[in-house]
Amino acid sequence: MKLSKRQRRIGLVALFLSTMAVASTVCASSAEITEEHTLDTIVVTAQRYEKNDLDIGAATDVYTSEQLKHTGARNLQQALSMATGMVYQSKGPGGASLGSMTSKVSIRGVEKGTLVLINGTPLNLRGLYNLEDIPLDNVERIEVVKGGGAVLYGSEATGGVINIIMKKEMQNTVTLGGGNYGQQNYGLTVQAGKLGLSYTYDKWGDIGRISSTLSIPEMYNVFDGSEKNNVAFTYAFNEDVDLLYSHNESTSKFTYTFGEGYSLDGQARYNRRHDNTKDFVQLNVKDGDLKGNFYYNANSLQSTGTDYYNASGDSSGYPQWKDSEEKNQTYGLDMQKSWQTTRGTLLFGTTYQNERYTPAVKESTKYQRNNYSFYGQWEVPLREADTVTVSARKSWTGGADKDKNYHNFSAQGQFVHKLTENESLYASAGQSFVMPTFSQMYSTGDSGMVVGDPNLRPQTGQHYEIGWKKNYHDHKWRVALFNYNIEDNISFSKLSNKYYAVNEDLKNTGIELSADILGNNGWSYQYGLTYSNPQARSKSEKAGVKDYWDRNFGRVQLNGGATYHMDKWTASLSANYLAKRVLTPSSAHSFETKPYLLTTLNVNYAVDATSEINLSIDNLLDRQDNVNHTSSAYYTAPINYMLSYKYKF
Repeated sequence: MKLSKRQRRIGLVALFLSTMAVASTVCASSAEITEEHTLDTIVVTAQRYEKNDLDIGAATDVYTSEQLKHTGARNLQQALSMATGMVYQSKGPGGASLGSMTSKVSIRGVEKGTLVLINGTPLNLRGLYNLEDIPLDNVERIEVVKGGGAVLYGSEATGGVINIIMKKEMQNTVTLGGGNYGQQNYGLTVQAGKLGLSYTYDKWGDIGRISSTLSIPEMYNVFDGSEKNNVAFTYAFNEDVDLLYSHNESTSKFTYTFGEGYSLDGQARYNRRHDNTKDFVQLNVKDGDLKGNFYYNANSLQSTGTDYYNASGDSSGYPQWKDSEEKNQTYGLDMQKSWQTTRGTLLFGTTYQNERYTPAVKESTKYQRNNYSFYGQWEVPLREADTVTVSARKSWTGGADKDKNYHNFSAQGQFVHKLTENESLYASAGQSFVMPTFSQMYSTGDSGMVVGDPNLRPQTGQHYEIGWKKNYHDHKWRVALFNYNIEDNISFSKLSNKYYAVNEDLKNTGIELSADILGNNGWSYQYGLTYSNPQARSKSEKAGVKDYWDRNFGRVQLNGGATYHMDKWTASLSANYLAKRVLTPSSAHSFETKPYLLTTLNVNYAVDATSEINLSIDNLLDRQDNVNHTSSAYYTAPINYMLSYKYKF
């Protein structure tokens, strides 16, 4: 018997309540809480060495492997969709990307301003980071630092920095999982002496139509399925030297289809298979206060498929086979040294990165440049309650084709005042810097829809923030008021079915509030509120650009969750609500759209010390929410579940 949407919702609510009832029964017989919880968070990313969160002049969030597990997510893109101050964007189920149109988590309204690190090494390749391809089983914790972070971490950190700290040692586990819509998930992690190994396979089947152009005549995408294979190795030579290697292969398939208003309604205009292959190698070294890493990062993005008609439905000269492939590669190093002096903590470091871009593998054109930087930081205690931190970075490029080299000097100042041991105020003012990527400069539009501009200007920004932090018993409160003005942000404007790279200005002022509460009898809670008004205005003289301030994303974001843990049961309910939303076309005025409400329920039962069963239900209310933010809609997958079993050996 097929259940109605209302019946499914009632059933899910009943499932959650029954889970709570069972756990409460267990609570009556056992009052021992086994989950560890601490409010005294240590953060490394914010200042490149360990500091208590209360002593840092920036808004920071830390998510442990246990907290990530409670989200029910299988990858980092899904897990961070519920975070405070982050706007979620996806082109398919599980945070899927559509070729180079990737999923994103935008921090504080900066769509292309998220710098993702793995153990401190930049993961971004031409602005893409594909968090949906990183399985949670390999992650020890995630540190998020909001606001401009370019002074310590270089280009692209205008909205914030996400540092993924990977596990150095694996557990011995086997995971088997399955769900509706053809979902499958299998995993193996093994630790043998100094060597760790993990393998993850993840699959989605066909879920049908997932998008709309929101206009008549209409075109839409059908999601035909995806597969991901991820292999990772870790090897600890000793306590001071370790190696990480990961290899990922992901495939997603889409069919672009004629819709209402076309005589070919329901017929495929073209289909595409997108194959993304990524390799990441990192050697981490340290000797006391001297530490650093050497890395290699590469991806190959290939799109193949058949065109059956042109945009107007004409089949003359069709079908046509399409095959395009681009490659991106970086390698480099990042070394730093810190000193503890009588006047505070001093840090100096240097980075080198070689960057290469091949826009069309079948052609001979290639671009490369060398990126260099020196950075420094001085943390000075003025008196017992006050600390000032001053940072600076000098960046420049060399060896670029066509003399397209850049240089920049950025600085930042932070002040922290401790009201008490568990309460502090802070203020921060700093600058950010982003170089144009090769793709933004040199894409020709021959094999895609993007046309670059070699005369793009680098992006620079001014960032200001004041905040309050307090830990009190089992409560942790955080408040941040922020403002930024960014010049020459690189975006795109649509003209004649092509997207042309342009410079624009961004501005935003907002406030973030969050609270983490460890309640009684196994309950814990988290909630956040963000109110801001991100806007952009083009500076280009190209036809069709917007020379006025226009809104982006949404003004109000509410997120929260509750977790119940007692004895063998753990149940978590999470939600993220984005309201006062607009969709923002690249060459037309923004227009209002309905809020999105993302929901997830995760229930875990530890059978014994070696076995556990997990049920995760996504889109609990079975909503059709648009998780795109431009002129078209890409919808969340219908209500779906994954039931998995994990065995530890």
